[in-house]
Amino acid sequence: MLPSPLLMVLMMFLWPAGQQPENPWKEKVAAAVERAQAEGSISALREGLDVAWRADDWQAGLLLAGHVQAKHRDAPELRGMVARALWRAGRIPEAEKLIAEVAPDSDDRIALRVALEQSLARGRTANAAELAARLEMLTPHTSEDLYQLYGARFALGRLEELPGLLRKAEKLTDPRNGYPENFVAEAIEGVADFLAAAGPAPLNQVVQPGAAPMPPLVMLNLPSCDVFINGRGPYRMIVDTGGSIMLALDQAVADEIGLKSLGKATVRGVSGKQETGQVLVDDLQIGTIRCRRVITRTFDVRGAVMNAADGVLGTGLFWQARMTLDFTGGQLTVSPSRDEPGPGTALDVRVVSDAKLMTLVTLEDQPAIGLLDTGADAVAVAPSRLKSLFPDREIQTIAPGLAIGVGSDQMPKISLGSGVKLEIAGRQYDNYSGLGLDVLDEILSPAVGIQTDILLGMPLFRDMKSCTVDFPNCKLWIDWLPRE
Repeated sequence: MLPSPLLMVLMMFLWPAGQQPENPWKEKVAAAVERAQAEGSISALREGLDVAWRADDWQAGLLLAGHVQAKHRDAPELRGMVARALWRAGRIPEAEKLIAEVAPDSDDRIALRVALEQSLARGRTANAAELAARLEMLTPHTSEDLYQLYGARFALGRLEELPGLLRKAEKLTDPRNGYPENFVAEAIEGVADFLAAAGPAPLNQVVQPGAAPMPPLVMLNLPSCDVFINGRGPYRMIVDTGGSIMLALDQAVADEIGLKSLGKATVRGVSGKQETGQVLVDDLQIGTIRCRRVITRTFDVRGAVMNAADGVLGTGLFWQARMTLDFTGGQLTVSPSRDEPGPGTALDVRVVSDAKLMTLVTLEDQPAIGLLDTGADAVAVAPSRLKSLFPDREIQTIAPGLAIGVGSDQMPKISLGSGVKLEIAGRQYDNYSGLGLDVLDEILSPAVGIQTDILLGMPLFRDMKSCTVDFPNCKLWIDWLPRE
């Protein structure tokens, strides 16, 4: 039997499906990188960066980005490709600094896509709207263009255009083009049908701010809330900052309430992928918080969490509001977004993909990227990062033989290595964790498009009085408990 922290780290990731099929570009990377370094020409470097991107070899992309910055820093034709490589490798500040030099009327599609993604991650919606309009003008569109425009239009509330845009993306997407098209088709599966059936009215509306009790879940010791769905309930939900912009509901509960699927889809967790239904919940009540037109996925959630809960409340559902998780008082609070700082220490955060909270931390005094995830009861490091931090130390990898979570077609692997020194929001931990989780490298990072070095689960949150996230402003604050 695995120790409890190892078991719980496998508990609950609800990500859009992101595991790629075999990528034919991977075998081309070595030759393309060698040629780019040997020749050093703009054309060879462009080809190398393109091959590394399509192969999703972020380490090769980072290597070539460094070469360009050293030899061709003033080459504007490579700026977008270098910024893209830096962003994918988790070098967020460097990527943002570089892409800030791109003019909003640029014809560089890659630069525009990266700038658009970065603007949305920082809550700069006016700038995002300008960049999206420019990218929209550059026809004919590629699948990558359309996928980025889909995210922008959703964030900007232009929902009526999304079904047609997604159907165009479906026709253009070809896995033979490599990353990211080798998983886009699965990620957008059924979404056009769902959005067409749901209609253009705003989704995930927080119509009544308020608060709800948030006790720890029995058995799993994760934060939870009781909810009423279309007046039925209560149903127990895990409160998951690593979840999504949607509610995940057990299929039996959906059947009991009478919710009908508007389209099929797929979610992927640490143990593989699982087919889901997509439904629209008209009314979701969480204590005194009230939401309307809530995006919902339905599948065997109870089986994924040992029947400890009826579903998962992805906190990205509150993407138009401010959320406070009060761990000492056991309360979830949702209030209007505002400029006033939250309690505690500000943390540099980016809200990416489906409202994942990515933050800048340091590991062994080196810059790193962390994912804040209340749906996991462990802290785990990406094996690639463990290897780079401790190149001379042996890292043992095991297949635990048991996984709790979404899917059943794959078995995650755990690495047992050295603990790391972690610094986050002014607090330092020595010899922390020592666990590695392969899905951070193989599923999560490709899906969100940023190399994620460390999963920050509930052991970290239990050291907090509260955590406050203002989603529209992309701001986060941690109020720490005093150390004993």
